[in-house]
Formats: sequence, structure tokens, C-alpha cells
Amino acid sequence: MLKIKQLVLLAGLFLSGFSAQAVDWELAKDAEGVKVFTGAVAGSEYKAFRGEIVVDAELNQLMAVLDDTANFSNWMYNCKSPKLLYKASLLDRYQYLQNDFPWPAKDREMILRNEISQDPASRVTTVKLSSVALEKLPAPARQAMPKTGSAVRMEAVQGFFELSPVSDTETKVIFQLHLDPGGGLPAGLVNALIVDNPFETLKALAKQAVRPEYANFNPF
Repeated sequence: MLKIKQLVLLAGLFLSGFSAQAVDWELAKDAEGVKVFTGAVAGSEYKAFRGEIVVDAELNQLMAVLDDTANFSNWMYNCKSPKLLYKASLLDRYQYLQNDFPWPAKDREMILRNEISQDPASRVTTVKLSSVALEKLPAPARQAMPKTGSAVRMEAVQGFFELSPVSDTETKVIFQLHLDPGGGLPAGLVNALIVDNPFETLKALAKQAVRPEYANFNPF
């Protein structure tokens, strides 16, 4: 137990700079309990998005949903073929995801590393999301990679889920992401479509979190 707590504290120190990354956010949508912001990122034509919602579920219920990679296609917007590649520890895992892009664009795929931290006092929990090159994967994750077809690999993805307890039965969720879709997609087109991702994802996440199979999860 002591070792796990030490890992949590170290991960928290590592992630604090990322979570505080400065973006000049502008409110793009406020509906159905979800707020979505977009913002320019230095050095990129593609905007980042940030979605916020308060969910009627305890923090660990949401952690259970995020731990269930195989179920991502039921709540993460346009996600298909999700696969857990390798779980290095309770706080570190690797996932493969595909995103369904509208025709005529090719679908996109990504390899994500999830690094989890929790502040022991506030219980605020961060799941850092970052893309990983195939050659940088641990051997078990490389071996578990599915055969890929025509999907374009997204090599530059950064973001996080942040879960903050509001009460014993409510949790504020922030979902923030910036990515370069690759393949020469026009930035104007991509930027016009990014609001739907956090909006639909967070609405669906709230519904998943209250499912009975997620009621008794405690990763910490």
C-alpha cells in the first residue's frame, strides 16, 4: 500500500505542470449540463478542447468507466475498436483506439498511454493521456497491437481527464485534449468539428458511470 501511495504522489508532481498548461479558452457551447471550451495552442493550427460536467456519481465509479477500455465505444465520441494493450500497474496503462472520421477522410487511430495520479488530500484524480510511438511501447503492448488497415496514425495527442469530488455522490469531470489528426486535414474543418467530441463524450460518460457494474471500484 505504501508503494502505491508513493507512486500516486510522484505521478501527481509529474502531471501538475501539464494540467496547468495555459490556453486562452473561449466558451463554445453550454447545454444539457455540459460546457465546452476551445482554445488556440501555440505552434499548432489545430485548437484544443475542454469539456466540463458535474456527474451524479462517486469518483471511483468514473474511474471504473475509464478503466474499462473495451467499453469506450459505448460512450467516447466516434470511438471504435478500443483495446487495452497493456496495464503496467494500477496507475499506468496503454490503449489502442480508432476514431471514425466523416467521409472522405480516413479514420484515425492512436496509441495512448494513461498515467493516473490522485491528490491524497482533495482526492482530485488526473488521468493523463499522451500518444506513444509504436517503437516506444513496452514489449507486451507491442505484441498486443491489432493489425491496422488504412487508418491514419495520430502521433501528437495530449490531454487528460480530471475528476474532482463535489460531494459523496457528485463528481466534476474535465476532459481536455489537443491533437494533430495528421494526413493533411484542413485545420478550419477540424476546428469546426471539435465541439461535438467533448459534448457527446461527457453526456454519455455520465450515463455509463451509474451502471451497476461500476459501483464497487477502488483503484487506490
